[in-house]
Amino acid sequence: MNLIELKSKVENIISEIKNNGVFPKENNLIDYKLKLNITSSKSNIELFLMNFAKDILSFSNADGGIILIGINEDSSGNYSDTGLDKPNVDLLTNIDLNDVTQQFVKITNVGVSLDLQMFQVGARKFFYIIIEKNNNILVPRDNFPEYKILNGAIYYRASSKNEHANISTASFNRFIQMKANEKSKEFMEIWSKLLPEMVDINPREVLILNPMQNKVYGFNSKDNVLSGSDIEIDKTHNGVFNIILNAITAGEIGKITTNEGKPLYKIVGEFQNNRDHIILSNLAKAVQNKAIYKITTAQLKILIAHLKWANSSEFKVDDPDENSINQDFKQFIWIETTDSFSKKSKVYFSSEAIQELVKSINNTGLHQEIFGKELTIKEIQKKQKTENLHIA
Repeated sequence: MNLIELKSKVENIISEIKNNGVFPKENNLIDYKLKLNITSSKSNIELFLMNFAKDILSFSNADGGIILIGINEDSSGNYSDTGLDKPNVDLLTNIDLNDVTQQFVKITNVGVSLDLQMFQVGARKFFYIIIEKNNNILVPRDNFPEYKILNGAIYYRASSKNEHANISTASFNRFIQMKANEKSKEFMEIWSKLLPEMVDINPREVLILNPMQNKVYGFNSKDNVLSGSDIEIDKTHNGVFNIILNAITAGEIGKITTNEGKPLYKIVGEFQNNRDHIILSNLAKAVQNKAIYKITTAQLKILIAHLKWANSSEFKVDDPDENSINQDFKQFIWIETTDSFSKKSKVYFSSEAIQELVKSINNTGLHQEIFGKELTIKEIQKKQKTENLHIA
C-alpha cells in the first residue's frame, strides 16, 4: 500500500478508537506499541531506529503497514488507549524523517517512504507511523546489533509479526511465494482494466516497456515464452517517449492525439542485435552445401512459402512488403531496415533457418507436395548410395 492508502486506513482506525473504543486486531498491516525503550546515552534518531528499524524493514518488504504508538495490549489480548508520556512525545516530535530515510540508505542502500504523525484521544497523546510498501527488497548490508538487524537478512511482515525470510529454506519459499502472489495481483489489477481495450489485439503483438529499468518485454515465438531484453530509451524531458508516458500517466491522452484521435507522435528506433544476418543468396549456398539433393534459389523460395515463413514464393528480399514475411517465424526470417533515411529494408535469415530448410529438402516424401516433382540427388550422394547397394 502507498502512503495515501495507508493514511486513509489509519484515519479510519483512529476514528473507530475515538468514537467507539474499537481496536482492530494486530495483523500483517497493523502493529501496536505501548511506548519506546529510551536510554539517555543515545540520540533521538538512534533511539527511533532501535525501536522501529526492524518493523519498518518488515512492513516495507511486505504490503506496507501501520504502527500505532501508545496502545497497550494486556495478557488477554485486550487493547486500551493508554497514551504516551512526555519523554516519548518529545522524542517522536523531534524526529526528522529525512534523517530516518538517510539512515535506511546506509543500512540497505535504499530509502524508505514513511510518515510520522501525532494524534490525540481526549487529553492523551499518541503517534502513528505509516510505512509504504517498497518495490525493492530491503536487505541490510551489515550487522546492526542495536537495531536487532543482521547482515543479509530479509525481514518481512507475516502472521501478524516480523518474519526472517532467509533463515531457512521453508521460510524463504514462503516469502518468494508471497512476493510472486503480490506481483501477480498487481499485474492483474492493471491489465484487467486494460483488457477491454485489448480485445482486438493479438497478445503476441504487444510490447511491454519498462522505462525505469530500460527493458522491453514481448512474446518469444521460438520458445513460446515472454522474453525480455535491454533497450535504450530517451528519457530527456522533451523526449517523445517521456511526453507520451507523462500524458498517459496523467490521463491526458488528448495531449498526444488530434481531435480525431490520431497520434501526434511516433516512436521510432533501431533494433541492434548480434544474431546472424544471412542474405538469401548465401542462405541458398549454405543449404545447397548441406542438403543431399540439388535445389535452386527459386525452389528454396517455394519451400520457404510452403513452410509459411513467407506468404508467397514471389516475396522480394530487397525492400519487401512488410506483410510478405510471417512474424510468427521471426526466429528464421525477418525484415530489417538497412537505411532509415532512404527507408531501405532487406529480408534476412538466421543460421537456424538452414537446418530447418535442409530437413525438409532431405525428406523425399515431401518433394512432390512442395516442388511438384522429385528433386535430383547430388552425384556424390548418388555414388555413395550405389556403393552401399553393392556392399549390401
